[in-house]
Amino acid sequence: MTPPKPGPRPRSASPAERSEEFAAHQQKLKDEAAERRRVAEANPTPKRKPRPSASRG
Repeated sequence: MTPPKPGPRPRSASPAERSEEFAAHQQKLKDEAAERRRVAEANPTPKRKPRPSASRG
């Protein structure tokens, strides 16, 4: 039996296309982080009490 012929490979993105996709994704991440900072600034959470450290001895 002959092995099945592989299908055509999808065309990989060019470096320019990858760069554009990367830049768009980075901008999206930056925008999401800025939005989280704005929300956190508008709703300050109370400061947490420090955990007691284990006693040594």
